[in-house]
Amino acid sequence: MIQFRHLFFLLILTIIIGCKSDDSEVLPDISDQQVKLNWVRYDKELLKLDEDKPLASYNRLLIKYPQLTDLYFKKLMQVYHPNPDSLKARLQIFISDERINDLGQKVNIAFPDTDQLENNLTEALKYYQHYFPGKPLPRFYTLFTEYGYPTFIFDDADQRDGIGIGLDLFLGKNYDYKSINPTDPVFSDYITRTYDKEYLVKKTMEMIIQDAIGPPPGKRFIDRMINQGKKIYLLKKVLPTTPDSIIYEYTSSQMAWMNASELQVWDYYLSEQLMYETNHLKLSKFLNPAPSTQGMPESAPGRTTDYIGYKIVDAYMKRQTDNTMADLINMQDSQLLLEQSRYKPKRKAK
Repeated sequence: MIQFRHLFFLLILTIIIGCKSDDSEVLPDISDQQVKLNWVRYDKELLKLDEDKPLASYNRLLIKYPQLTDLYFKKLMQVYHPNPDSLKARLQIFISDERINDLGQKVNIAFPDTDQLENNLTEALKYYQHYFPGKPLPRFYTLFTEYGYPTFIFDDADQRDGIGIGLDLFLGKNYDYKSINPTDPVFSDYITRTYDKEYLVKKTMEMIIQDAIGPPPGKRFIDRMINQGKKIYLLKKVLPTTPDSIIYEYTSSQMAWMNASELQVWDYYLSEQLMYETNHLKLSKFLNPAPSTQGMPESAPGRTTDYIGYKIVDAYMKRQTDNTMADLINMQDSQLLLEQSRYKPKRKAK
């Protein structure tokens, strides 16, 4: 069952500041964490499907990777048909489709190996295992879905989660994504700059963490902001050396602006009386990725809530020193969390 359970001396200085974390805490010792990464190049398996023996090659894949194969051909690519003759015909069309083969080859060229990605993901999982001891680690499958899904989570075998990683949405910021659908915002230049290898581990861990956190406890702005803040807080814990600009998916200049404008953003939220607002249309501009936020200064990016939400959660955890990450996730009262954080936005240096 698929579940999406759920992108000048001064300038140089601000870019450097904007790309690095503002946290100076000592990293936990993870040298004793043993992680065996379960990583499957399912994309390469797809390229081995035999057009002359479509049912046999499909069934071999189904036996080897039953949950993902069932999900991939039924839900993601919608190839499956219960009638064997119809299934055979559909599989032949899929296997011989020039667009599919071309995309598979592009993925193969962009990712001839994934050794560095596997190493970086293993490191992140060690931190994750440190903060969530005893929690089973998922299996990871790389694939391509005709630009459908960068990452997704599903129920795999042995009561483990499976994480699908769509490598066709990590082909690099110079890949011509806009030509796929010029009118779709997900293929805009601002969004596709994150369709790059350097974001892959972050987006993968984000899927795991968002699933652990769950949805916001309510529809209010404060509920959604705190939920986003928890996600960023945990991401920064499991990816402690990853630049903030990648964690937040802001540009370097946007990151620098957020670091300098925390008080300005917080004052705007309060003056607009947003904290208990539930109107999605009114709130979406603060919650979704975008080059700017209407009504705020031009330098303000979309998803300013990620930054402020993180600051609130960070202040809360610094006061609740005995709290574990599980305690943070289980804290569902957004108003109480804000009150107990005693959050005070950083003032701009004079």
